[in-house]
Amino acid sequence: MNKNKIIMASIGGVALVLVAVLGYLSYSAWEEKNEKLDELEAAKGSVVRIRKAPIAPVKESLEAIEDNRRKFAIWRDDTLAVVSQGDIAPDAAMTPEAFKRTLVDEAREESHKPGGVEGRIVKDDFAFGFKDYISGGRMPDRESLPFLQRQWADVKLITDTLSDSGVVELVDLVIAERKAPEPVEAKPKRGPKQKNKPEATKPIADEQGYEVRFLARPLALVKVLNAFATCPRFVTVDSCTFARATDTIESMLGAKDKDQQSAAPRRGRRGRRGAAAEEAPEAEGEEARKKGLVTDPATDTPFTVTMKLTTFDFGSAAKAPAEGDDAAGKEAAE
Repeated sequence: MNKNKIIMASIGGVALVLVAVLGYLSYSAWEEKNEKLDELEAAKGSVVRIRKAPIAPVKESLEAIEDNRRKFAIWRDDTLAVVSQGDIAPDAAMTPEAFKRTLVDEAREESHKPGGVEGRIVKDDFAFGFKDYISGGRMPDRESLPFLQRQWADVKLITDTLSDSGVVELVDLVIAERKAPEPVEAKPKRGPKQKNKPEATKPIADEQGYEVRFLARPLALVKVLNAFATCPRFVTVDSCTFARATDTIESMLGAKDKDQQSAAPRRGRRGRRGAAAEEAPEAEGEEARKKGLVTDPATDTPFTVTMKLTTFDFGSAAKAPAEGDDAAGKEAAE
């Protein structure tokens, strides 16, 4: 191969390399351009979506969101302060012996609340749902004292409310079995997947259920419902059923029909004197039918009411420091 051929081959090789490099650069530029176009379209779509959103991405929106957050926090604190007014503060220094003694003494006082059972709200030996501790020999566990104090405070509230409302008799009171509060799982935040599962949060309030059965006339029943709806303790009436053993109006109508049926056959066998003698009673009966039957709710047979209640404790009283603790803290600081 002569010198010219070598030069031409070298030039061809270099040109081929340059063409390959230019082709690669052109393809890279084209691919990058397409990626930039895709990113641009995605950015345009995001801008359009944001502009159509209910909240515009401007400074005024951020200020409005912050203002709403502050108002919601104030509303939540005010609402929590209202609903937690009746929270129970258990005595941490209470011993099982002292609680049992207090329970027996206060149960005796509650049993003498005004009512329709010889002037009292309950009959003798009523246990208020604490039979094992009041009339039995069981001693409460130290671990359960905070819950027992809360339950007894609720029982006294229920008994006092029924007595103040004019209930005839508290027949039965059952404390629902206490269940451990179920934790509420926190919702994961939006964004990248979290490695750790979100921690569960405690429920906002502790619940305790009760079922009471009592005798009450209509006015007293209305007073009971109004009292539970307006008392400082947060109480809900989950269900309420009431009925009488006998219907006064129905019994009166039934007795009247029986009297009329028994008097009808005798009327045909009597003479003129018997017919004349019955004219006056018939006239009185006709007058009574015109006026109608009248019953007095104040003296009528009371309803047998079965009511299920739930009390809610938000723990505010347990968190708040006692006055004695504050005084001791100030003295220690001085």
